[in-house]
Amino acid sequence: MAALKYVHMFHKYILEELINMEQLCEETFIRLNIDLITSIKGRMQPPSYISPEEMRKSCQIYHDIFDEPDDDELCHCTWKNTTVWNLDDTQNILKQPRKEEHTEFDEHDLKFMQDIVWLRTSMFSLPEKRIDLNDTAFKLVTDIADINDIQPSSIIEFLQLLKHKEVYTVSSLKDEFSKLNNLKFVDGEFKINDVWTKVLDLYGRQYSSKWHLVLCPQIEKIAKKRSIPLLQLDARATFDFMSNVTMINFVLSKTDLIPLLTHKQDAIWLKSLKLQFKKIEQRSAAATLIQAQWRGYWIRKKKIESAHLYIAASLMWFFWISLKAKKEMHRRYLKKMLVSLQETRDLTQKLSIEFDSMILQPHIVVHLPSMGYPLELREIINPKLLTVYQNVMLLRICFVRNQNSEVIYILPVKPIKDILIMYNDFIESISPSEQVAKRITFIALSQIDTFKKLSLNVSRILHCSQESINEIKKKIEGKLAYFLPYIVDECDMRLAGTLNLPLLSPDMEAQRILLNASNICEIIENLGLSQPPHRRHITDFESLCSSLSELMVLHTEISTWLFKLNYGIVGKHCGFFLINHISVPFMPQLRREREKYEDVWEAQPSLREEYLKKMRNHIPLVIRSVTRLSRVYANWDKFYEHVQKFGCIIQAIPPDPESVQLSLFIPAKMTKKKPKWLGSANRINLESAYGTTIYMLPQTSVDISNLHPIVNKFAKDIQNRGYFGYLSVDCYCYMHKQEERLIILILNVFPYYTSLQSYIEWMKFAINGWYNVESDNFISDVVVPSQMEKRNSSLLLANKTPEWNETVKRFAVAITQLHHSRFSSYKWHHLKSLFESCNIFYDRIKRQGCNILLHDGEIRSLAQMVAVSPAMINTLKMIHKCLEKLHKTLLLKTKQKPETNLPILSDYFLKFSVSYNDYDTDKCLKSF
Repeated sequence: MAALKYVHMFHKYILEELINMEQLCEETFIRLNIDLITSIKGRMQPPSYISPEEMRKSCQIYHDIFDEPDDDELCHCTWKNTTVWNLDDTQNILKQPRKEEHTEFDEHDLKFMQDIVWLRTSMFSLPEKRIDLNDTAFKLVTDIADINDIQPSSIIEFLQLLKHKEVYTVSSLKDEFSKLNNLKFVDGEFKINDVWTKVLDLYGRQYSSKWHLVLCPQIEKIAKKRSIPLLQLDARATFDFMSNVTMINFVLSKTDLIPLLTHKQDAIWLKSLKLQFKKIEQRSAAATLIQAQWRGYWIRKKKIESAHLYIAASLMWFFWISLKAKKEMHRRYLKKMLVSLQETRDLTQKLSIEFDSMILQPHIVVHLPSMGYPLELREIINPKLLTVYQNVMLLRICFVRNQNSEVIYILPVKPIKDILIMYNDFIESISPSEQVAKRITFIALSQIDTFKKLSLNVSRILHCSQESINEIKKKIEGKLAYFLPYIVDECDMRLAGTLNLPLLSPDMEAQRILLNASNICEIIENLGLSQPPHRRHITDFESLCSSLSELMVLHTEISTWLFKLNYGIVGKHCGFFLINHISVPFMPQLRREREKYEDVWEAQPSLREEYLKKMRNHIPLVIRSVTRLSRVYANWDKFYEHVQKFGCIIQAIPPDPESVQLSLFIPAKMTKKKPKWLGSANRINLESAYGTTIYMLPQTSVDISNLHPIVNKFAKDIQNRGYFGYLSVDCYCYMHKQEERLIILILNVFPYYTSLQSYIEWMKFAINGWYNVESDNFISDVVVPSQMEKRNSSLLLANKTPEWNETVKRFAVAITQLHHSRFSSYKWHHLKSLFESCNIFYDRIKRQGCNILLHDGEIRSLAQMVAVSPAMINTLKMIHKCLEKLHKTLLLKTKQKPETNLPILSDYFLKFSVSYNDYDTDKCLKSF
């Protein structure tokens, strides 16, 4: 009995739920019909404004009177009346844009009325109502104020209402379509068909919605647009067509209607307008079309003209504001620049007179390692690499060897903790005194992150880093100080004027003259000094090809020619033309011809004429593809663009990569002091992917006395031109084969503080010594016992390599670019331990050893190495052993093959140490 009771209760519960569901469905159905009835009444009202509708209708009907359009949709242009121009002459267009005036025919009202007309034309016709409006229940529902509160009095009344409701029954789809006539559209209006409506309602698949909401409104629109008096569609074809219609974004075209027509001859109404024009008044239609088109065109034209005028006015106003602001900024900049420029020049002139006495007093040296090259030359260099190139000057901090000096070093790189600890360890390895470390201050650029993606030099970033400038002001307040720049530009001058500090450098204009490679070649030539074969002031393609052709025919012994920009980093902004069987196939024949005539070849141009003509025809065809550009240039076009802008020289490259570089300090002319020699080095350019350069201090290949007259002559000439500051001269020395005499060519001149000078400062600091100009040696402060001095002078031990306590001389080697991809995997304290395990450390007692310093704390794969010992051969062997061991150690700690140049450098120093000849010990060299 209990089970039966539960079943009865469950049955009653289910029945109640079903009745509730039927009740909700009926309420929804009644509410939907009421909404449709109430909306029809509002939509069938006539429009309040007729003129736009008539214009729109005329445009729709006669839009394609002459040519049939490709698109069935009309151009729904937004018409707009021209407003009165009310922009004040002094109104700020950017802050107060033009305001649209509201007129009698305001564009927003007009647009609203057009939308209303469009909705009326798209409105579908409702089906005939199948609900008995006389029914009491229906009247009761329509009289209730709140439809949501509809509730039947009882379930019985609701069930009786459902029984009285009309119910359709369909025997089969075929029988229903047999009762259907054609679907007729008379003058664009669909004639209601009860059977068609019943079929749509009862066969699902949203046929009713598709017809009333999508298909029928678009058919009516096309029929009205083309003024078709009678359009008859086949019911079954239309029903099948609707099965493929989607409710979203369906657009009906004329071509879709043609297969649905009952009578195929009616397709002429859809294909052309000629039939319509035969049945209506042609003149009236034409006049209406012309008037509608002209008015619409005139309104659109005025609107476009008005918009163009406003845009033009806005641009002119914006341009004027920008131009005015730029002129004002430029005026202020020039005024400050001229004032600071003159102030800086006065301060520099004063420094040039008092420099020798100043360095004997407590003073501060502010190092600004900034490359002030033109913007176009800096932009092609990766911003991170540019900071590395500038931070190569890190050894400037060794200025602390002067007990009276304090050093402020402006860091070009981001000040990561590891890199600052590395600098501190480097200083302590040479001099553990706390007083030395306290005299060195590193100042970071506060805006370095802001410009990290731009190739800005240090001075420009510092000019924008007010916090860093304030820090410098605090450090130098009330003290003697000066700037030691790199390559001076306008920002260096502005900073010097802002901080009221002199620049230890030549004047900006004087330095730019000497930075120009063509100008330097001209000065050397006017002084009667020797230099490699060259052509200067080349700025176009024709001159480049013809000059190269002349040089190659005249100097057949040269194998490589250098295209060097007048401005730029040496070895970076350049290209190389290598002569081989690909670049110049007929070069062997030309060289044999040259050997046949010997010296007469240069004296008689007629002998070279045939080959010169042939070379001039050949070079323009191959120069683009054969020239090997430095890594900063992606293609020839960019390099040639710089050639056109800055000019270049063509210069012969000596076969030996080794040259002698000399460092000098040029006092001011008014002091009447001679140029001071600071040191010398053998400079070796290795052909590697990283542009590694090796400096051997001091140079040991030629007698320094042979270089003094030539370099002093050049230094004296530029001193008379007003030069003041550091200078480096790069010379190539070789023995003439026939005359057996030393030939000295000036390769490059560097009118600024170079890397060589920073290595000289490091060496003097490391050995706590000085440079002997007469003997061209660096002397340390080590104590040599008297017995050792006697042994040192013995002829039997003349060729013995001296130990650290047997001589006061010291020889050093510096490598600018060590590269290893594993450096970045270590923190500095781990890397330091790794270096020490490879015997890379400095012994301050013996004044010998080596150090490796990373260039920055981000890339951390590039470094520089310095090493010193009592003999050059010992230094070369020490570097070879250290690099070889370091490479093997790093190789064991990784499974992948690293990117590095350590093995190349290690092999080079091994071979070089075997073939090395010192001028002081080689009697054959010394006899010349």
